[in-house]
Amino acid sequence: MKLVVLIIIFFNLVNSTTLNKSSSQGEKLQKAIKLIKEKKNLDNAYNILLNLSNNGNIEASYILGKFYLSKITKYHDEIKAYNTILSAANKNHSKSQFLIGKFFLHGKVVEKDYEKALYYFEEASKQKLYDANCYIAYMYATGKGVFPNFGRAHQFAKDEYKRGNKFCKKVWKDYNLANYPKDKSWKIGNYLEPVK
Repeated sequence: MKLVVLIIIFFNLVNSTTLNKSSSQGEKLQKAIKLIKEKKNLDNAYNILLNLSNNGNIEASYILGKFYLSKITKYHDEIKAYNTILSAANKNHSKSQFLIGKFFLHGKVVEKDYEKALYYFEEASKQKLYDANCYIAYMYATGKGVFPNFGRAHQFAKDEYKRGNKFCKKVWKDYNLANYPKDKSWKIGNYLEPVK
């Protein structure tokens, strides 16, 4: 019986320590975000983000990467931005995956690679980051990294178009996606339709 009580106490201590650590990290992250938004003490914000990122906080890595992208700070460094965001993307962080997809699509910092762009957009989409669907639709409409398929583009753009996503509205209009039926038969690839 004493062993059971000791085990329960041990797990409660571990859980409370983990909770305190994550809530402390969350508070630090919010402080850094506030400093950035207010454009106050950016050095402090940078140090907080760097420390959190180095300690495995994926959201902090993403924000630090975006901080590196900002041209209004002395920390502007697109290569560091890419590497920091890629690290978070490869740990399954959807917003980072989405941003890395855009890096590859536009050839920013890296060579254009439409297949890699599509891969990262799909990974973000699978986690219900629906902005990625607009980019997947664009890639199917233009044939970048995939065989052109307007029906598939229609599938990926439709819901976000209805929600008013600006990029989806542009893709929908530019490629006349309303004129194409949903693609039901084309079976190449392993990610054929948006996650609902």
